[in-house]
Amino acid sequence: MTRYPLHRPHPLGVHPGYERLRAECPVARVDSPYGPAWLVTRYADVAAVLTDARFSRAAAAAQDDGGVLLNTDPPEHDRLRRRVVAHTGTAHVERLRPQAEKIAAELAARIPPRAEFVNAFAEPFSHRVLGLFVGQLVGLPADDLSPMATVLTLAPVPAGERAAAFGELRRRLAAQVDADTLGVVLNIVFGGHAAVVAALGYCLLAALEAPLPGLAGDPARIGDLVEETLRRAPPGDRTLLRRTTEPVELDGVRLPAGALVIPSIAAANRDPDRPVNGRTARHLAFGRGPHACLGMALARMELRVALGALAVHVPRLRLSADPGRLERTCAELSVSPLAGIPIRV
Repeated sequence: MTRYPLHRPHPLGVHPGYERLRAECPVARVDSPYGPAWLVTRYADVAAVLTDARFSRAAAAAQDDGGVLLNTDPPEHDRLRRRVVAHTGTAHVERLRPQAEKIAAELAARIPPRAEFVNAFAEPFSHRVLGLFVGQLVGLPADDLSPMATVLTLAPVPAGERAAAFGELRRRLAAQVDADTLGVVLNIVFGGHAAVVAALGYCLLAALEAPLPGLAGDPARIGDLVEETLRRAPPGDRTLLRRTTEPVELDGVRLPAGALVIPSIAAANRDPDRPVNGRTARHLAFGRGPHACLGMALARMELRVALGALAVHVPRLRLSADPGRLERTCAELSVSPLAGIPIRV
């Protein structure tokens, strides 16, 4: 039996076992950290798992806690999502672009000659832009959400300090919104930061191959690079687990009721039979169906703005380590940033 996860041989690569499984056994019985499960690797099958109500998020939440919004199924999920969805689309996000561009330019210009990219740029950029976005959602200035940086940072923080910051952040948010909306906003807070930090690290590696200076002043090329990187190297190899609520046949394999299912985004995104939209092959990095990422417009804007600022302000930026030796924080989780990206400018 295949053991899951299958580790990436390179930050922008996928394990070759995914290609074999996709061709020979696209719905495969695997031994996972959660016990026996079914690993799904073809694009069409993964999309089916994400959109078919018989593959439940709520039933898998005990093994894979995604927070109140992502631990529920429709219609309860739809009710919660409606609390904020009207304020998360492209039109609302674009109002934040000028401030995001200013933040990115400021941080890029301040990167020291030798630095670690996540600490010097990715985390502070994500914290500050997410603060603007959440502040817009709840009606608070971003400065009032300053505890969020301590709550979300990937750097070590004393447990008591992080807990105190979370208590203060929750108190400030709860003063602005009802309990249901608070739960959804906290989902956005926790999901939005790590995913963007992870994606920005992978996008940086891809941009350095481009190379980086050639992206300056070319938003179309930057947009294409972001989408292609999300396809090649999504923030995590899988999306949130599902569990079948009744027997289901998937690609000729009959799954029993109660089967734990692992939808592999990394494998599906490299399926040669995936649909193509314009110049960029469609990908599932933001999910699909009722649980599709609420923050996808924000993430796309952040990634594009960040790369544009880096190309302009630090065009000579380069890695000071072999990219193949960069390690992820966790090979299995649905979001897995690189643990450290040493750079020189």
